[in-house]
Amino acid sequence: MKINIYIVIITIIAAIFNLFILIFPENIMLSAERGLILWYKYALPALFPFMVGINFLKNTPFPLFLSRILSPITDRLFKIKGYGTFAMVSGLLSGYPVGAKTLCDLYNEGRITKGEAIYLISFCNNSGPLFMLGTVGAGLLGRRDLGIFLLVVHYLSALSIALIMPRPHVHIEKNISQSYIPLGKNLEQSLMSAISAIVAVGGYIVLFSIISSMLDSITSTLHIRLSEPYSALLYGLLEITNGCSRIKHITPLTLGIISGIIAFGGLSVQCQSMGYISKTDIPAGRYMLSKALQGIAAFCIGFVSAVIFL
Repeated sequence: MKINIYIVIITIIAAIFNLFILIFPENIMLSAERGLILWYKYALPALFPFMVGINFLKNTPFPLFLSRILSPITDRLFKIKGYGTFAMVSGLLSGYPVGAKTLCDLYNEGRITKGEAIYLISFCNNSGPLFMLGTVGAGLLGRRDLGIFLLVVHYLSALSIALIMPRPHVHIEKNISQSYIPLGKNLEQSLMSAISAIVAVGGYIVLFSIISSMLDSITSTLHIRLSEPYSALLYGLLEITNGCSRIKHITPLTLGIISGIIAFGGLSVQCQSMGYISKTDIPAGRYMLSKALQGIAAFCIGFVSAVIFL
């Protein structure tokens, strides 16, 4: 019988995870509690209103109205219009993983083409202004101006990916006027979809809070001490809030690392986003490559900008 190495590795990791729960139940409970608090204090208030609003708006004429306003810019720079413009704006303003969810919903509903979806997924799933300005800038770093700095760097990194990725060859304007639904039904569907999505976000945050706790225990047992930048990078690759919280000293290097991990999104965000992408035939590899490139671009832009301006 042929053994699938991938399945074997996943099985071993799952077994270790469950064994760790049995050996360190107190640590697991505390880390799960921290994850729930993080979700309740930051993710729920920051993402849920956007999820409801975007779900509602996409079933109204607003996306096409927005496209008409922005098409002189978006069509010229990115070769997108219509619902593609709505997906791009949603991804820039809402926060992870709303951009990926919105794009995949629009694609599954036939409102954008596959070419547009493949192109847009490379740069439309981004961190939100509330997270960078409030949670990281004013909260974790104690400086709102650094939140603005991170926001500008983040958008520049997304723009750089948008400009280097191949654009869709042909845009097909779709007639979707029959897809509008009554107000009450639209609101109910928007709420139910947002509730389902925000609960899933909470599950991932708790899971990766537990994984971070496991990593803490392993490094402590092995007496491994990482310096601040490397600790932020390691934990940020798992979950961005945990990584950003480990930065205590503001330097060009630490700002570059924060910029990079926010742009990449961490494995927690990527798992959330891949959950939506897996329900489509959008290539997952293109998305992961784009986020890795955006993380590198954000690190470089953040580091150089901090050296010059801060």
